[in-house]
Amino acid sequence: MSNKLIIFDLDNTILNGDSDYEWIKFLIDSGHVDNDYFSKKNEYFFNQWNQGSLDYREWLEFVLLTFKDKKPEQVEEQLKNFMTSAIEPIINIYALRLLHDHFHNNDLMLLASATNSAIVKPIAARLNFSNVISTEAEIIEGRYTGKIIGDLALGEGKLSKVKTWMSSNGINSFENTTFYSDSIYDLPLLSIVKNPIAVNPDDNLRDACVKNNWEIIDLPVH
Repeated sequence: MSNKLIIFDLDNTILNGDSDYEWIKFLIDSGHVDNDYFSKKNEYFFNQWNQGSLDYREWLEFVLLTFKDKKPEQVEEQLKNFMTSAIEPIINIYALRLLHDHFHNNDLMLLASATNSAIVKPIAARLNFSNVISTEAEIIEGRYTGKIIGDLALGEGKLSKVKTWMSSNGINSFENTTFYSDSIYDLPLLSIVKNPIAVNPDDNLRDACVKNNWEIIDLPVH
């Protein structure tokens, strides 16, 4: 094992898309939820995200409504179908090459996603991440409540969760740490790691990269 910690964001970094958005779209396309209501809400939140004015907690709890009152084992088959039909086609093969190189170097790998844990866990398993940070979907008495527990793994919240994870794994410095992300929302973590790398960055992050002389990687998305 090398002494390098490599952190990857998920949506629009490893994936050519957003897993929360794709989950709702999958449920609509497969007839599991009301088309009109969920389609309008999904597009609304997606547009808010792109405009930088999203209430992320509100969006995540909208997504978690689709898990409410269900046991994790009750959604396993649905998530498998989701992985096959919606996630597999949007995994960026060029991002997979980056992952492969780091795995080959025996680097310590951490996936840090703002998406809820119910969706992130199967994607992390597909990508061979054993270390995962996400926004935690609350489970009480074995069932999803439709709520979030703890901080969002977004912005300062993601940084805080990474720091907690590092501390519990005996890592006390960001000196040997690299973070790949596409989003200005991840600026707090990008600003503290030794090696921040923007992957297909949004316009605001691209500006920050130019200002701070950070590396930019523009991967093909098709």
